[in-house]
Amino acid sequence: MELPSPALYRKADPADIGAVLPLLVEIMTHHGVAPPPEPALRDIVDQVLRSPDHSLLLAELDGEAVALCALLFSLSTWSAGPVCELQDVVVRHDHRGRGVGRGLLAAATEHARARGCKRLFLTAEAFNLPAHAFYRASGLQEKTVLYFEAPLDGGLPAAGRGEGRPSTAARPKP
Repeated sequence: MELPSPALYRKADPADIGAVLPLLVEIMTHHGVAPPPEPALRDIVDQVLRSPDHSLLLAELDGEAVALCALLFSLSTWSAGPVCELQDVVVRHDHRGRGVGRGLLAAATEHARARGCKRLFLTAEAFNLPAHAFYRASGLQEKTVLYFEAPLDGGLPAAGRGEGRPSTAARPKP
């Protein structure tokens, strides 16, 4: 298969909301989360795009957005400096396996470095084995942790909290 033309990786701006929304809906659907109503999603994406502590990176092929990741910047006492959390890493299903994700991850890494970040990290659902393989192959080091959350506003639907998914946690041997 011939590789597509090289993707353009760039920071999204408010004019890109129409390109960002379908990518977010795709990743939410993949994770079993019902997307919020379009006006609410549009509003939060607008806030993210205007926040100095967030960035959205887009990957475009032939002028069409085919991938996205969110970067959330914070200060870490453990790293004694700024760090970057990647969220919402998604490559459109029909563009996976073509190097777009690797390029997006490299662009996110450079963006974080340019902001002075000392560390880049992300979480991946236990069931998302293709993502695990991708992140390992991209040089990210796996750390086993448990993630806990408490909805403060009524929260995510049950499927969005991982309920009903098989546990991949190691079980003690009898």
